[in-house]
Amino acid sequence: MADKKFHLQEQEIPEGYMIFEERLEVAGIQFQKNAAMSFSQNTEGCWLELEQEEDNKYDKNAIKVIGCRKAFLGNKRYFIGYVPKEISQLIIEGGYLEIVKPRLLKTYVSENDFVEILFQLLGPIEKKYHFKQTERVKGKHFTDYVDRVKQLMEEKNYPEAIEPLLKLVNETEKEAKKKGLGVAPWYYEQLAVIYRKEKRYNEEVEILERFEKQPKSPGSLPKVLAERLIKARELLNK
Repeated sequence: MADKKFHLQEQEIPEGYMIFEERLEVAGIQFQKNAAMSFSQNTEGCWLELEQEEDNKYDKNAIKVIGCRKAFLGNKRYFIGYVPKEISQLIIEGGYLEIVKPRLLKTYVSENDFVEILFQLLGPIEKKYHFKQTERVKGKHFTDYVDRVKQLMEEKNYPEAIEPLLKLVNETEKEAKKKGLGVAPWYYEQLAVIYRKEKRYNEEVEILERFEKQPKSPGSLPKVLAERLIKARELLNK
């Protein structure tokens, strides 16, 4: 009989932490099948740990996933596989190994002994932007900047938010031109908001006029920004 279990309710996210990766599959589990099955068949009170495998001759960034369970004489540990290669590279090269935590998501053993173990990756809230920026460098989409911008806006750190917003404007225009789509207006709007708050009306007019020249996506925001441009010109001319 197949055995499928979900485990998130058993493990609270530690204070000050958040989810960095929603769903990761333990890699190489087929080579650790017996250990993975033993771990999965009794997961009450279990947890996962990460351990760098420095002597791995195939991958210098290899990170082992260890399934742990409380036993009568201490904890029982099962080497069940590895962190996916692209994520382990981010963790090791970014220096995150000591601060990220795996959170067991799902264990599954089928009737024909197929084994699957999924987990989340947790990390300190203040490190999320930097971790995502590293992902972006490794090929993620430019919109990973958005989390950082929102954080800076919430903190009212407007001067520091300008640089990533300008990068987002540049990238959305490149993508719109390449794919024949409309630009994302939110980036222009946030810049306009910042410039108005800082009474930099000339720059507010410039960014809104820049948006006015771009192809637009459907929605109400282009109209809102057109009306905002009228007001910004009035403020500039006072």
